[in-house]
Amino acid sequence: MLMIITWNGLGSVVLTAKPGQTEVSLVTNPFFAEGTLKFPKQIESSIIVRSHDDDSTGNTDAIIAEHDGGKAPFVVDHPGEYEVRGMFVTGISAPKKDGAAHTIYRFDVEGMHVGYLGAIDRALTAKEQELLGAVDILLVPAGGNDVLAASAAAELVTQIEPRVVVPIYVNAFEGDGYGDAAAFVREIGAPVETLGKYKIARAGLPEEDLQVVVLTRG
Repeated sequence: MLMIITWNGLGSVVLTAKPGQTEVSLVTNPFFAEGTLKFPKQIESSIIVRSHDDDSTGNTDAIIAEHDGGKAPFVVDHPGEYEVRGMFVTGISAPKKDGAAHTIYRFDVEGMHVGYLGAIDRALTAKEQELLGAVDILLVPAGGNDVLAASAAAELVTQIEPRVVVPIYVNAFEGDGYGDAAAFVREIGAPVETLGKYKIARAGLPEEDLQVVVLTRG
């Protein structure tokens, strides 16, 4: 079965899959408008995942429930293990360099393990990496500023060894303070695809060589 990943900008991605009879979506870090960067007016999702608490993750009112009879989407913003409509979410405490609360995640869906590192600004500890476990697809912040810079993000990818890596928190509009994805691509030195939507099934994951997928905003 297919999983589809799209990018809204900053650390906000949408994962869509069909683990049961109906399609289910998960959205990460919904942000308030900043400069020319606007969040989609309306996203249907069963799950909202937040890595930390600020304006870049707090626009939860923009998300409406899907297939849930008017119930609000389920919000995950703390470490722990959660299951919603066939999607499994594992949150792992990984504070920022200044000690601010921050959570990284693993999403298990369609037989694939997706690592989401939120707005992390440092290397992971051995314990954090152990708890994250094996990752097929890694969503890694790579734009510098208040998250990992391209070189540090590339080093972390080498440590985690995913099959596919998708940079987030990269330049989405002029003056946002984040570097372009091209710097991360140069650091990685792996084959790259630029897509509006990344559609992938487990059988389609690379067997050996790392694949970089750069998403354009929807």
